[in-house]
Amino acid sequence: MNNWMENLRELKEMHLQIAELCIGKKLAYVDIPFHGNVGDHLIYMGTEAFFEQHQLNVIYRAFDTNVCDKNLDAADVIVCHGGGNLGDIYHIHQALRDRIIEKYPNKKIIVMPQTIHFNSQHNVDACAKKWSQHKDLHLFVRDTNSLEIGKQFTPNCTLMPDMAHSLHPLVDVSEVLSADVTLNELRILNLRRVDVEKVQQQTTINKQPFDWVDLTTTQDIATTNLVGRIRNKPFLKQKSNQIWFKHSKSLCFRAVQHFMSHNVVYTDRLHGMILSYLLGRRIKLMDNSYGKNLNYFNQWIKQSDLVEVLPQKSD
Repeated sequence: MNNWMENLRELKEMHLQIAELCIGKKLAYVDIPFHGNVGDHLIYMGTEAFFEQHQLNVIYRAFDTNVCDKNLDAADVIVCHGGGNLGDIYHIHQALRDRIIEKYPNKKIIVMPQTIHFNSQHNVDACAKKWSQHKDLHLFVRDTNSLEIGKQFTPNCTLMPDMAHSLHPLVDVSEVLSADVTLNELRILNLRRVDVEKVQQQTTINKQPFDWVDLTTTQDIATTNLVGRIRNKPFLKQKSNQIWFKHSKSLCFRAVQHFMSHNVVYTDRLHGMILSYLLGRRIKLMDNSYGKNLNYFNQWIKQSDLVEVLPQKSD
C-alpha cells in the first residue's frame, strides 16, 4: 500500500509546476463544466483544491458560454479547464479556447491537463497554425500521444497528470483494498460509457451497467435549470458560480460514497479509473473509443497492482 500512497503523492506534487506559472498572478478560470459528467466535476473540484492549496488568486470564474472579456482583460493569466475535450469531438470547448488564444496573443494562457484527440489531420494542422502563433501558451497534456500532437501547437507542452489528483487524499491508506478480496466479498460496480466514446466490450461479469447520469437527482436537474437561467445575467454571475460549486461538490461526494460501497470497479471511463484509484478500489480497466484510458494508465499508474487491464473483446 506504500506504493499506492507514494504514487498518488507524486502525481499530486507534479501540479506544483503549474502553480509556479500562477504564483503572484491574477487568474481567470474558464470553461467550468456545466453538465452532469462526474469526471469533469472531479477535475473541477481538483482544480479548485489546487488553487486553494497553492493560495492562488482567482479573480474570475466562468462557464463556456458566459465568458466576459472585460474580466479576462483584468487577469494576468487565463486558465482553461482540463479534461478530454481538446480536439475535434467537442466543438464548443475547442471554439472557446481558439477564441481566447486568438484574442489574447500577449497574455499568459494555461490549458490544464488534457487528452488531445483529432479525427482529422486537417484539423490538427488548422489548430497548430492558430495556436503556434501565441508566444505564452502553456499546454499540459495527460499522455505521450497528446504530447506529440501538442508540441505542434506550442513549445511549452508538458506531460501532467489529471487535476483530479489534487483531491488526494480521499481515503486513508488503511482503507485501500488488498489483492486477496475473496469471491464472497465482491461488490462490483460496472461503470460503462453511454456516449460517443463508448466501446462494445464483453466482460466476464453479468451485471447491469451504471453511468454517471444515474447519480443525477431531481434536485440536480432543478439546480442545473436554475444556474442555466441566471449564469448569463451579469449581476448574478457570482451567485451562479457559488451555487454550481456547491452542486459539483455534492455530486462528487455522492460519487465517492457510491464507489466506496463497492470494492471492484469495471470501467471504460477514465475518471472511473482515477476515482477508483484515489479511493484504493480494485479496477478492471477497459479502453475508450480512441485509447485515452490505456494511454493514461500506461503513463501514470502502470506500476499499481490495483489495476488490471482487461483484454479487448468485441460483443
